[in-house]
Amino acid sequence: MADLPVSRRSVLRSAAFAGALAVLPGLLSACGSAEPEGTGAKKSLDVLRVALPSSIGSLDAAKEAGIMNYVVALLVQESLVGVGPDGSLQPSLAESWTRKDATTYVYKLRSGVTFSDGSPLTAADVVASLNLHAKKGSTTAFAYAYANVDTIEATGDAEVTIKLKSPDASFAWVPTPGTLLVTSAAFIKATGERIGTPEGKLLGTGPYKVAEFAPDSHVTLERNDAYRGGKPAFRQIRIDFIPEESTRLLAMRGDSVDVALNVPAEQIDQWKAVPGAQVLTAGDRSLVTLAFNTAKKPWDDVHVRRAVAHAVDREGVVRSVLRGHGKVAATIPDPAQWGGVLDQAEVDALYASIPQYGFDLAQAKAELAKSATPQGFSDTLTYPSSGPQLGRAALTLAENLKTIGITLEVKEVPLEQWIADLGKHGSGIYLGWYFATTGDPAEYIQQLLHGGATGENGTNIAEYDNAEVTGLLDKAKAGTDDAARGKLLGQALVKAAADVPYQPLWWGEAATAFGKAVAADGFGPYFFVGPWATKVAAR
Repeated sequence: MADLPVSRRSVLRSAAFAGALAVLPGLLSACGSAEPEGTGAKKSLDVLRVALPSSIGSLDAAKEAGIMNYVVALLVQESLVGVGPDGSLQPSLAESWTRKDATTYVYKLRSGVTFSDGSPLTAADVVASLNLHAKKGSTTAFAYAYANVDTIEATGDAEVTIKLKSPDASFAWVPTPGTLLVTSAAFIKATGERIGTPEGKLLGTGPYKVAEFAPDSHVTLERNDAYRGGKPAFRQIRIDFIPEESTRLLAMRGDSVDVALNVPAEQIDQWKAVPGAQVLTAGDRSLVTLAFNTAKKPWDDVHVRRAVAHAVDREGVVRSVLRGHGKVAATIPDPAQWGGVLDQAEVDALYASIPQYGFDLAQAKAELAKSATPQGFSDTLTYPSSGPQLGRAALTLAENLKTIGITLEVKEVPLEQWIADLGKHGSGIYLGWYFATTGDPAEYIQQLLHGGATGENGTNIAEYDNAEVTGLLDKAKAGTDDAARGKLLGQALVKAAADVPYQPLWWGEAATAFGKAVAADGFGPYFFVGPWATKVAAR
């Protein structure tokens, strides 16, 4: 993100060019020591050193729901229900759950679970955590997911019951990490609005607890010895925010980092060349899409939207910018996200029926000529500094748009600003970057296309409000038959694509580097949707 504070950016640049990693706070001082566990025992890494590609402004994902916030928070907090490696629901703080009827969900809590401050987890804590988002007037980033909740009650010492106003086939995914992170009622009362700040920090039942948070620098986590999953391998995790790609690579070469997220596609070969390092890649169910603000001129004109959609060389971007580490997105959800809803043949048939806007500058010019702004116009497109590949794709689009008379200024901004701007819905064109936190195809579809999700802080950043599409999505939510739900979701995708509120660009592939001292188990699409450091071990 371009426009980081000058002092921070210059420090990073000088470190990259001079190789002076010592100027990065803590990178060398936080190096883990390898100490023998016993005679003949394998050496253990005391401190796990992690590099994130951007800073975060809050530890509380309910206030700043960026993927990097989750990477940190999910080492500290847990949800009622977890997401397995294949995207399926699995037990977490709830050892079991049942859907008693179409609108009633009952969760039975594990016994013997404690928060990192030593207090026991109770049903009252879970109710308080849910009510942060479900209470009337809540403005958390998760509030949208609880709009259909009627009541939340502790119906036993270790039982929580949630009643909905109306049936919702997707609700089973709500108390998972994407929209619920449990803390204690006492912590909520004592900390209030300071949750997630350097002073308030976080409290959870996860494998680590927050020792220090410096928003423009790093987070330090300490082991929670009372963690229900057993004693975590690392005494401490030091997470440094290093936006500069070359600086992260230099840190890995200098053995100052053990794990680095978001390895750029064009640098993968360089990272693989670091002695002892492993670069693991996997389709991550992420979506990068252009979003057009259909409530703002000139983007309210479907011919403008079609013109820009035709000016995007998606195949070229995947080939050159992503170096093949991704797939052209034909629609919103990745085809692999339909498990249990539609079978592969049905998914293939659906995707073949969705209108596409292939790269064709002549067609783009013809569409613009039909619009209310045939001579073109100017606008600005921002992208987050943690996603340089988004910026490169945007620049190729800007070059193509010049040829038809549209001037698009591409600007890099800090991740926190980019997330905040998405919530305001004030711009005409956006780049949306989404990471699946569930295995449900409705996750993106409902958020991006439902008319009820428009307005400031709404998830529908295109301000797209089509009554027929919203009706189809409402029917899909109310249904209990997965096959019927899948067909309704598919119909909504086909109908919306004709209106072009979004031009999906690609489904992503995550690349994470693991240094010579560590190895990861089970790396895949949902690796970071949970206490991921427990799946990293010294080698």
